Amino acid sequence: LSFLKQLWKIACSDEFQSIRWVDDGVFVAMNKEMFKREVLARRGPGRVFEMESMESFHRQLDLRGMHELPEVSNSSDSRDEFPTEEATAPRKLLHFYYSPNFKRDHPQVLTRCKPRVGHKRRAPAASYLDEELEESCPSGS
Repeated sequence: LSFLKQLWKIACSDEFQSIRWVDDGVFVAMNKEMFKREVLARRGPGRVFEMESMESFHRQLDLRGMHELPEVSNSSDSRDEFPTEEATAPRKLLHFYYSPNFKRDHPQVLTRCKPRVGHKRRAPAASYLDEELEESCPSGS
């Protein structure tokens, strides 16, 4: 599965407690420390992502248009969706992420945004891809 499809799948799963949909399924809330232990540290057949560090995971989110938000004001009940240990933790442990192409009830929109290509790494001859990327991933994301 692609990175975003896999992330969407674990956000919907009851198997993972470190990441949850918030409110109407437009944002996800994540406890990063718990996510590192529960998801990124997995090895073998149960491995979810190729990366092991939160920095690499964050880079993948950024490349796919997922933005970390400082606070989601309508998510006052989001702590209640985490297990007891996490529900009693300070709200500052929760991190919120958003992309217009990442919604709980609309997995079909995941295909709208392809990974961005880094400008520093791109060859000058590949600049024609800019137009294609802008069409497939609107600048509002």
